[in-house]
Amino acid sequence: MNTHTEQTIPAVGTAVLGGFFAGLVNINSQTKGIIVAPKATGEYKGKSAESDERIEGAACPVDGQKNTLDMIAAGSALGNWAKALNIGGFTDWHIPSRDQLEIIYRAFKPTEYANSPYSGVNISSAPPQNLYTNESPKQCELAEFKEGGEEAFDTTWYWTSTQVGAASAWIQYFTSGYQNDAWKGYHLRARAVRTINVSDLTI
Repeated sequence: MNTHTEQTIPAVGTAVLGGFFAGLVNINSQTKGIIVAPKATGEYKGKSAESDERIEGAACPVDGQKNTLDMIAAGSALGNWAKALNIGGFTDWHIPSRDQLEIIYRAFKPTEYANSPYSGVNISSAPPQNLYTNESPKQCELAEFKEGGEEAFDTTWYWTSTQVGAASAWIQYFTSGYQNDAWKGYHLRARAVRTINVSDLTI
């Protein structure tokens, strides 16, 4: 008798496990699900770090959880904010990596504004993604994630946990998707995420 039960990945935006499902990412040859925290309890505005010193290890383009642990060890304000979160009974929140935040932009783009054609390549995404076009990705169809919605990302820059050099980190602009780096002392936004096994995500 065949006892196999087909598992189904939730649709993007589904409320699950403390937040909202955003997509899949490949980390160390394992496919993981990304859960975005609710805006009211899981969004930050402030510095990435208190100094320009290099945070050893926090440069991975894909593994935000590891980066955040390295940030915490170095005394990063942003890392420690994520560490203190308890949302929906879950305490494993972290700052998304560069590639994780790119997946989140594709899932929850808040505006109808044209995308930057110079950003968007993501070999860690499942499936991998190429450069944005003016029209793709489109504005999120979920009302709560559209500009002005309760869960919408603001049309501004968001931190990632992926460090660039010593004094800056990768950021992404949630108007056009443009990816760049910024001095870690700027006051920008961040949205916490969880990265979980697909077996824990399926419904």
